[in-house]
Amino acid sequence: MGSTNPCSADTSRGRRRCCGGDFGFSRLFAQPVAALLWPALLSTLVLLGWAVGLAACLGVGLGVVAALRPRLSPAVQGLALLAQAMPGFWLGIMLIILFAVWLGWLPAGGAAEEGQGDWRFLLLPVATLGFGQMAAYARHAAAAMQGALGGPWIRSARARGASEMQVAFGHALPNAAVPLLVLLGLDAGALVSGAVITETLFARPGMGKLIFDAIMGNDYNLALLALLVVAVVTMLGSLAADLAQRALDPRLR
Repeated sequence: MGSTNPCSADTSRGRRRCCGGDFGFSRLFAQPVAALLWPALLSTLVLLGWAVGLAACLGVGLGVVAALRPRLSPAVQGLALLAQAMPGFWLGIMLIILFAVWLGWLPAGGAAEEGQGDWRFLLLPVATLGFGQMAAYARHAAAAMQGALGGPWIRSARARGASEMQVAFGHALPNAAVPLLVLLGLDAGALVSGAVITETLFARPGMGKLIFDAIMGNDYNLALLALLVVAVVTMLGSLAADLAQRALDPRLR
């Protein structure tokens, strides 16, 4: 009796089925799908790493300032609301017009050639992708810090003579960081989907540009594998957020 395993290799025609790890051939680029995916994934991870790092540092900093200085809170909240309401593609176009067309300081798009620095090509995409996320982190950080500063452990720390800097960064911020890590993990998938617009707008080779080209070119093998990687990144981001939350909050262990 012949094998009925759907994942078995068809040696007579030299083909392997899907379960063997062969994701097929890209009809758009005339290359194996896996060979196209990993360089694009690395480029997108570099872009997302800088965008998330910038957004988290600036957003948390603004949130802490808004919580510690209530008079500045309306200005921070207004800036965050404006940034979240601003479409990413519009912001990217405005940055291109200002810094690439009028001032000529930065390239309008693309990526650096091999062996050259990539930082000038990263600045505009990172600013476009990170501006909206910075606003979200600022609003959540301000709310989390205000809640943490009203906790009983803060009164105990002040009663022991701790300075305001020690209270803010040693006691309040670690407690406020727990919901921010959850937000960061859940935003992993949204950031990758946001990279589709950003990378397409700036013609930057990455996962977003690859997904766009695959869909527009009816390259089903490439599109399905790229979307599978986006789903895996989303799940890994959620898992990393849960693990970090358990590490920071002993009550969850």
